[in-house]
Amino acid sequence: MNHRKSTFPDAAALGEAIAYARGEKKVPLVIRNAQWLDVFSGQFRTGDLAIAGGMIVGVGEDYEGDKVLDAQGLYAVPGFIDSHVHVESSLMTPARFQEAALPSGTTTAIWDPHEIANVLGMEGIHWALDAVNDLLIDIHVMVPSCVPSTNPELEFESSGATLKAADIRSLVGHPRVLGLAEMMNFPGLLHRDADIMQKIMDYHALRLDGHCPGLSGKDLNAYAVAGIHSCHESTSLAEAREKLSKGIHVLIREGSCAKDADALLPLLDAYSSSTVGLCSDDRNPLDILEEGHISFIINKALQSEKHPADIFRAASYATARLYGLHDRGALAPGYLADICLIEPKGEHWRDGMRLKTVIKRGHTVNAAELKKQRSPLPTGARKNLNLPAPRLQDLVIPASGSEARVRIIEVIPQQILTRETQATLNVSQGKVQADPARDILKITVLERHHQRGYRSTALVQGFGIKRGAIATSINHDSHNIIAVGSHDELILAAIEDLIRIDGGIVVRSDRGEEARLALPIAGLMTDSSPDAVAHALRGLKALARSIGCVLSEPFLQLSFLALPVIPSLKITDRGLIDVQAFCKVPVVFESP
Repeated sequence: MNHRKSTFPDAAALGEAIAYARGEKKVPLVIRNAQWLDVFSGQFRTGDLAIAGGMIVGVGEDYEGDKVLDAQGLYAVPGFIDSHVHVESSLMTPARFQEAALPSGTTTAIWDPHEIANVLGMEGIHWALDAVNDLLIDIHVMVPSCVPSTNPELEFESSGATLKAADIRSLVGHPRVLGLAEMMNFPGLLHRDADIMQKIMDYHALRLDGHCPGLSGKDLNAYAVAGIHSCHESTSLAEAREKLSKGIHVLIREGSCAKDADALLPLLDAYSSSTVGLCSDDRNPLDILEEGHISFIINKALQSEKHPADIFRAASYATARLYGLHDRGALAPGYLADICLIEPKGEHWRDGMRLKTVIKRGHTVNAAELKKQRSPLPTGARKNLNLPAPRLQDLVIPASGSEARVRIIEVIPQQILTRETQATLNVSQGKVQADPARDILKITVLERHHQRGYRSTALVQGFGIKRGAIATSINHDSHNIIAVGSHDELILAAIEDLIRIDGGIVVRSDRGEEARLALPIAGLMTDSSPDAVAHALRGLKALARSIGCVLSEPFLQLSFLALPVIPSLKITDRGLIDVQAFCKVPVVFESP
């Protein structure tokens, strides 16, 4: 791990950088007339930025350059860093993710590839490490800690792979690996699960990311004492403040589904701007292209009238320090020339910012050049969806009598948390009947990795679907098939459509209309362009609205309903999980 601002291959390269810095020779590029952010003092300053060899060699003084970029009226800030992202959730390969994120100012990202790892195991992690080589954007990797997200011995879910400490130990020391990714099995950590203890010991010298929604008090102390250094799962200001007070750095998240910035931005001030980072976690290309990436959180913060220097410091310098990336995050000699040239949208910063130019390692980002880059694809042809043919019988929730009291997963819009609610439903011929008029729908999960035939059906409220169904092979984190709909026949038809395209997202209406996005890479990703994926998502969302869906991001919202480490009620292929009690529970209550 690089603990210096800059490294040089030899003394000659160092000598040349010193000569540039002293003004003894023209530098390749000078940015002139910008007000540049000094992240160390929180001040915007004037003077040249001199760039050579992809790094900043001088600031403040006058320099001569082979090329001069006149940035009159603009502000220069360090390139933005996404402190926690699942590239797979962009639905695109790393090269296509770069094509969307880099022009919006994200020059570095820290990737937890646990989605592809849950499908392909170590092969998926090795692919992730290979796929980020030679890109212009810098993508570093945190090694997935929980594959699957829960202890396999509990049999809460069926993933494509299981990774133990012995499997991932070999990645310690890999040049792109920064540490161990989100420790979402915090109950296992608190109860000293032997394999989790070993993973933490193996990676103790590196960064240890957290994932502990709602954890507090002594349990949070225990989580922190294990060396967990960050958490992106805070959803309330009080939760975030407690974590920060206990040395767990807060990553403010604004994804396509989980949106926490409005609640957490009050945490950000001049003091915390060195300890709070920004992250996208899960953000699709439609939102990136229409709203921005990390730039979207920055605009929210500006519009909340936070001090601009504090915001841009958190967006760059703070995350660089949190993850030991000491060569970036500041505009100063010896730091990478990752620079965003921006201006206020209106007369004041509270109107938001407008991004004018992105410079990565001293080169202006060119969208046309980004389109030419490609990530390698995973080797070996394989089917993504491997399961016995689904049947209507799979969607039956059995019960006796004429009515049944049932548990229901209640969706919380723009959150991946859920609530448990209850209702009484009609029973016909021994089967619980959904009630679309009350927005009580069936939801089902089918194991799709190893032909094991596991599948379960429960009830959900909050989608609003009246006349159709949605099915997807994106199902955090085990990535089985998950589907929801107004009628059993439509749910089954959507699942069959999904199997025909071997994974992706499908929306089907009762009028026979269908929208789809095929994701041929592990049922999670495509190498199609951001524009093409965004176009497909627009069509999927439009059809979802036409069948009555009221959620702004129905597909990610659906996929997170299968993650059994996020409270409070979730469904997997093995059944309904009460996350707080950490046990399986029946859909139908027994009669008194």
